[in-house]
Amino acid sequence: MGQPCYSIFNDVLGPIMTGPSSSHSAGCARIGRTAQLLWGRPVRRADVVFEAQGSYPATFIGQGAQYGFIGGLLGMPPDHPRLRDAVALAREQGADIQFRKADLGFLHPNQARIDLYGEGGQVELSLMTYSTGGGTFVIDRLNGFPVRLDGGTLQAFLGCGPEAREPVAQRLDQAGIPHTVQEAQGQVLFTLRPARAEALDGLGKAPGVAFLRVAPPVLPVPRRPEGEPLFFRAADALEYHRRTGADQWELALAYEQSVGFCSRQELTALAQRTLEVMRAAIQPLDPAQAPVYGFLPYRAREMSLRQTRLADTGMLHRAMLAAISAMEHNSAHDIVAAAPTAGSSGVLPSALVCMGIQMGCSDEELRKGLLAAGLTGAFIINQATFGGEVGACQAENGSASAMAAAGLVQLLGGTVEQGFQAAGLALQNLLGLVCDPVAGLTDIPCINRNVVSMGNAVLSANMVLLGFDPVIPLDETIQAMLDVGRMLPPQLRCTCQGGLCATPTGDRIGRRMEEQRPRL
Repeated sequence: MGQPCYSIFNDVLGPIMTGPSSSHSAGCARIGRTAQLLWGRPVRRADVVFEAQGSYPATFIGQGAQYGFIGGLLGMPPDHPRLRDAVALAREQGADIQFRKADLGFLHPNQARIDLYGEGGQVELSLMTYSTGGGTFVIDRLNGFPVRLDGGTLQAFLGCGPEAREPVAQRLDQAGIPHTVQEAQGQVLFTLRPARAEALDGLGKAPGVAFLRVAPPVLPVPRRPEGEPLFFRAADALEYHRRTGADQWELALAYEQSVGFCSRQELTALAQRTLEVMRAAIQPLDPAQAPVYGFLPYRAREMSLRQTRLADTGMLHRAMLAAISAMEHNSAHDIVAAAPTAGSSGVLPSALVCMGIQMGCSDEELRKGLLAAGLTGAFIINQATFGGEVGACQAENGSASAMAAAGLVQLLGGTVEQGFQAAGLALQNLLGLVCDPVAGLTDIPCINRNVVSMGNAVLSANMVLLGFDPVIPLDETIQAMLDVGRMLPPQLRCTCQGGLCATPTGDRIGRRMEEQRPRL
């Protein structure tokens, strides 16, 4: 499915989303939203067909894929305040959206086909989709034709019969609309890449045109279709830094503007919103007001008030409670910033925002720390993955910990080299971490691993600032993480078949929660 260059605010410091899973609730909402935009009218009937050997059949309720897909098909973005109510809203609106599983020819753990039905009861639009981790996604088939949609650019698809192929091509050439064309089984599909949606006006009613389906960007930063990043890896960014003297946060801004259409002011606003969401997430939930969707009661508020003898961990104590609070907000299906995934959404708020607040950092300094963290995340997703289904928890909490370590070095006045070293050290420490969410939920062990990942980030930053040399460069550590993920068996990659899920207690909790869920 290609090797794109990812955006910090589209794919790393976000999405800002309804919990509990960036790959399931947020990624699926983006997929559903793109399908609805292509459909071009309210969805009345649709089937979402999961790959039988993938992760969705076991986790689609617990991790929010159900309301993610449905909410997206109803037109909701991942941060819509009622996304978690999408199942009930679909019923109210008379939308019939069904889930089932089938053999789709396994290509990715988060693989699903969406079939949308017209008024005659026939499938008029069929999309093969993949949620690729951290809210990213790819659609690579439209009615059987190879395409590539990831929500970052404006694209359109025009269908016609063979007899209309040449007249349509001539019209597109005259309008200056770049396009490619495919023909199979008596059908022709043009893939269009107009500069503006207005260029498509009237095209859908042209002679011989069967349909025109338009997919505007659904990501915060529209991607440059032919944009070349200033750098792809940490090593390249380090060379750019040596030529320009740019700090980590400045490298992040330069990188983001090279891959997307965004001004410096727009990026500052996006960073500020991310900061505000994280700041809200580190405040403990009121258990009396928050619905419980999993099996674990919300304890952060009680823990913050408890008086008992503890080992003195200084600022880490408040950061520990902040990590738990953020993950409880995620479990309660509140709005969080998946940075880079919802399963690791407590790490940056606790290790960077909470620690930064305790150090007296201003919003401007915290934004710079977030940008530095996002830059490291871009290196990881460019070269590897954030998906627990592909790389296990080392790709989720490991990546978040690496990002937080780099951001802390920025807050503490360290160098670019030290930021990248701290990120690499933090990732080294969590290599091999499996993904085994009990009952398919982000309760145990996700919450406690967020706390460990927070502490790992802080200590890794301090170690490097004190002169410790992690030896292995960040880029090589990222590749090692990807290789380790590929070596891990599927049972340890978010399928609920191994690790803590397979313990007697984990199995018992899983079976109990399963009894409460609809079955495919």
